[in-house]
This record gives sequence, structure tokens and C-alpha cells, in this order.
Amino acid sequence: MNNRILIHLKKPVRSDHVLFQAFRYLIVGGICTLLDFVILFLLVQECDIPYLRASVLSFMSGTVLNYFLCSLLVFHTHHIKNRYLELLAYAVITFVGLGINTGAIWLFTDICGFYFMLSKCGAVFLTYFWNFGARKYLLHFQ
Repeated sequence: MNNRILIHLKKPVRSDHVLFQAFRYLIVGGICTLLDFVILFLLVQECDIPYLRASVLSFMSGTVLNYFLCSLLVFHTHHIKNRYLELLAYAVITFVGLGINTGAIWLFTDICGFYFMLSKCGAVFLTYFWNFGARKYLLHFQ
């Protein structure tokens, strides 16, 4: 086998490689999404809070956990050195994600007629790509 190929194959893949970050973000996102789903269900079913209002509250609770877990486990580089400015940028990204999430839940539930928890599944799928991409390429790029 060609030595160049062997050398390339032996090179370790960096743990800050986008695929590793995406995988870690998927795990962290799964934990935060579980929290989001549980709170959404409890607020709607047990507290009789309308599903859109409950989805905002549950999304924000998952987002707070996501911020801390991503800072510890996913993104190890910080482009914005001032933590307050980074948190502000994170909040703007979150606000857009909240709009995507809430709009998708409304669309899937009110327009398409799906059960609100099923709508949340579709919303999570759409929001994942925005949140990871924006955080990776706007906050934690190298």
C-alpha cells in the first residue's frame, strides 16, 4: 500500500472535528430534548397550559441546560472571549430557534392536525440543524 495512504489513515481525527462535535451535540441535544419533552407534556397535561405557551417554557428550560452542557462537552473553542457577549449571541441564536420551534409546532398541530407531542418531534428535527449550525459557525468557529 502506498505510504501516503498509510500515513493519512494513521492520522487521528481531531476531537474538535465538526463530525465529532455534531455527534456530541446530538447526545447533549438528546438530553435537553428529553427535558423539553417532559416539561412540555407536564405543563399541557397536568397544568392545563396551552401547548404553544408550554412549548416556549419547555424550550427555554432545555436551552439553559443545553448552554451549560455545550460549553462543557461540545464546543471547546470560544470565538467571543467576553462571556456576556457570548451569552447575548447565544440568546439571539436561541430566539431564532424558538421561533422555528414554535412556528413548526403551530404549523404541525393547528394546520396539519397532528397531536402536539408529535408536532414537537418535527420541530425538534428542524430546530436541531439551526441550533447546531449557528452555534458552530457563529459562536465556536476556529
